[in-house]
Amino acid sequence: MRLYIFMGVILALLILLIYIKFKKGEPLQKLWHYIAAICVAIFFTYISKTIFVHKPIFILHLALLVLSWGSVFYYIFKDRLILWFLLSPLASTLFFFVEAIFFREHG
Repeated sequence: MRLYIFMGVILALLILLIYIKFKKGEPLQKLWHYIAAICVAIFFTYISKTIFVHKPIFILHLALLVLSWGSVFYYIFKDRLILWFLLSPLASTLFFFVEAIFFREHG
C-alpha cells in the first residue's frame, strides 16, 4: 500500500513538472519522450511485486529503482537522458528470473 502512495506522489510531481515545462513552450515531441521514460520506470516499479519473494534481490532492486526514478527527474529537469540509470532495474529483474529458472529448489 505504501508503494502505491509513493508512486502516486511521484506521478503527481512529474505531471506538475511536465505541465510547468510545457506551459513555457517546449516542443510536443519531448512530451512523448518524457512519457516513455516514466512508463519504463513505472514498469520496473510494478515488477517489484514479483521480486519481493527474494529479499536480497528486492533490496538491490529498490536501490536501482531509486536510481531509475532519479534519472527520470534528471531527464525532465536537465533534458539529458542517462539510459543506463533508467534501465538499471533490468539487471536485478533479469537476475531474479535467471535465479528462478536455473536455481529453483522445488521441481
